[in-house]
Amino acid sequence: MRLFLKFSLILTIILIAASVILPPAYRWTFPRSPGPTLDRQMRTNHLKYIEENQPRIVLIGDSTLVLGIDASALAEETGKPAYSIGIPGSASALWYLLIKNNIADASFKPDHVVVVFRDTILTAPGYRVHGSYFALLDEYAKRNEPVLIEKSFVNLMNPLELMAEKYSPLYVSRSELRKEIDTGIRYFAPALFGCDKNCTDYALGELFEGADMEPGALVEAVGAAESLLYTSEQLDFESQVDRSLLPDMIEIAKTNDINLVFVRIKVKSGVENSPELDRYLVSLQAYLKERSVPLLDFGNDPRLTDDLFRDSIHFNKKGMELFTQIVAEGLMEISAER
Repeated sequence: MRLFLKFSLILTIILIAASVILPPAYRWTFPRSPGPTLDRQMRTNHLKYIEENQPRIVLIGDSTLVLGIDASALAEETGKPAYSIGIPGSASALWYLLIKNNIADASFKPDHVVVVFRDTILTAPGYRVHGSYFALLDEYAKRNEPVLIEKSFVNLMNPLELMAEKYSPLYVSRSELRKEIDTGIRYFAPALFGCDKNCTDYALGELFEGADMEPGALVEAVGAAESLLYTSEQLDFESQVDRSLLPDMIEIAKTNDINLVFVRIKVKSGVENSPELDRYLVSLQAYLKERSVPLLDFGNDPRLTDDLFRDSIHFNKKGMELFTQIVAEGLMEISAER
């Protein structure tokens, strides 16, 4: 009992001290609105490129786009200049920001803005938004992004998390504190031996680059992250769509005279022919058709055979060549129908 009382006393002292010290250090006031804080700077590099070069096709996606569609070859096939915004590690939250803050704000409007996605990622607003992914989001976000904060963060918090976000400085500052602790651990000891920050970074880079890591570790890590897209909750399109950023992407596009096209790329997820995924895709197709948004679904295209993949979600060079041609044909069909 005494041990518990001592622990409670120490915890109380830490919480009180954190409540006094942390808010001024990070310029926070409490209670605060739940969710992350965005900075005032926003990148407009893609907006500037679109205005200066006026591409008629703009592609948006993650690494599957980078390794799946050759923009130069697509331009040759379609006869329309193409620009690829392929950002590895991106997902629907970042695509929403790119459409809203770069493409929609550009004075030139492309013929097509093509969003390349896989399976359920369009209705997963909280996928790839934390950690290093948040830094990427912050680059393309404005200071005030209520839809993003609500759908990608607040709506996914439980009541306890919401309370902590509002009232606990220690909880809110956890990421900053972790970075400071990591920095101290990484650079303190080497500095004692005359190795500064650059020296330490170089040494660690050399160490891990040449390390004989477990070959399956990276594959397993990617697989674990991808599995979030195939939970029973995520595969229920009707329950997820209104909570996602998909309706907002479509609304922004229509308001700004942007012709959106969604392209489902093929991956080897292990659930390609599952009834749950099939039902999800039928619902997605109906949803987009009702809103007059084209969907090119190549997720089960028999032409995209296993030998065209370098891993479970990326094409090899031959796969990229074929998929680029297939997408070009699909875009030309859409253009002919308009």
